[in-house]
Amino acid sequence: MRFFDRLVGKRREAPAAPSVATGDDAAMVRGRQAFDGKDYTAAFAIWRDLAERGVARAQSNLAGLYSYGWGVPRDEAVAATWFRRAADAGDAIAQQNLALMYYEGRGTAGDIAEAARWYERAAAGGLADAQNMLSWMYLEGVGVARDYGAAKRWAEAGAAQGNASAQCRLGQIYHNAWGVARDSVQAAHWFQLAASQGDAEAQMMLGAALHLGLGIAKDQAQALRWLTLAAGRGDELAAGFLRRVEAVITPEERATAHNRLATDASP
Repeated sequence: MRFFDRLVGKRREAPAAPSVATGDDAAMVRGRQAFDGKDYTAAFAIWRDLAERGVARAQSNLAGLYSYGWGVPRDEAVAATWFRRAADAGDAIAQQNLALMYYEGRGTAGDIAEAARWYERAAAGGLADAQNMLSWMYLEGVGVARDYGAAKRWAEAGAAQGNASAQCRLGQIYHNAWGVARDSVQAAHWFQLAASQGDAEAQMMLGAALHLGLGIAKDQAQALRWLTLAAGRGDELAAGFLRRVEAVITPEERATAHNRLATDASP
């Protein structure tokens, strides 16, 4: 995860309620412009001033600069301190990044339970990546007690925002009947959505479903296509299913699959 994908750009969630004056908003924009122009020293100066005056988003951005060593010597302990200040103020981006630092033990002593606590707050704030991570933690019992209901609920939240990993996990929940009745149709639906975004595990699962006709009509050409894509992205299980498809696919179906794969590979 790149902090600054979450800190100063590529944000899809609604911003927090305004808590700063117009002058501070203008300064935040100047900081962003400096950052985009790779003038990290200027961005640091602008955001530090705002951060010290209590502007949560500036605190979060300043933490990112310390984490990467942009405009200031790299110091992850200081980064964690600023992320915490912003997180305590309710900044969901900072909460997610602080969770990651606790999870990885960066700038902190490392604490999986504390990571889960901050992921929960960021997930409640609407961040799809946090919802996806929290879903996995509940599914596996990492930092929290295993809870299939919570895993499904947070996977649904992330999946609704288009998070491919959450969509794939939701498919696995239905496929494996983890806390729900087995539903191959629902599983295939979520695998399709995640596969179309390039999730290798979902591509493998969708290919297997198409080969077997599990929750979706059999289609060996499409099975070959998705399994080939999954194998190309490093999914080891795809190779086994590819051999099974190769044993039954017709020449016409193979040609259809290769034509589609050529289209997939085109820019």
